[in-house]
Amino acid sequence: MVEASVAADLWTVMSKVYAMPGVAQACLELQDRFELDVPLFLAVLQAAGKGSRIDADTIRSLDESCSRWRAEVVRPLRAIRVQLMANPWMENRAPVVSFRSALKMLELDAERLEIAVLEEAIADLPRDEGQEDGSARISAVAQMVLERFAGRTLPEEMPQARLIADAVWSLARG
Repeated sequence: MVEASVAADLWTVMSKVYAMPGVAQACLELQDRFELDVPLFLAVLQAAGKGSRIDADTIRSLDESCSRWRAEVVRPLRAIRVQLMANPWMENRAPVVSFRSALKMLELDAERLEIAVLEEAIADLPRDEGQEDGSARISAVAQMVLERFAGRTLPEEMPQARLIADAVWSLARG
């Protein structure tokens, strides 16, 4: 298991956001639709909420810093876990349920390690001195991240992204 101190601050905040009403479901919908990296998404939104300057180049750089880890570790763990849930004959077998739980913990540990990398990179980002409203800044960054993962300009803001951005902003203010 990953040490608790690794990326504790960002991980803790992200866990709070993820636990807010509707956020987990919205994250999963965006993950399924765009293959969105939810830890990256939440980390970048949190950084924007705290005043870090986030633009398309920053998002690309942060994504590239963890893309191999996501592709080679996080997604394969998730794929196995999801496959186990999709097989009804395995669903209620105690050893399989226990194994699936262990895989989920490994997947979360892998995401926590990704967050540690992102947290270091985000700490070095310049501050945004603009006068833009924090909520609007977070929403704009959410749109940029989604467009990176979608591989195209999205015609409109996604309601799931708005819900998540609002949750991040509510914690950033508090």
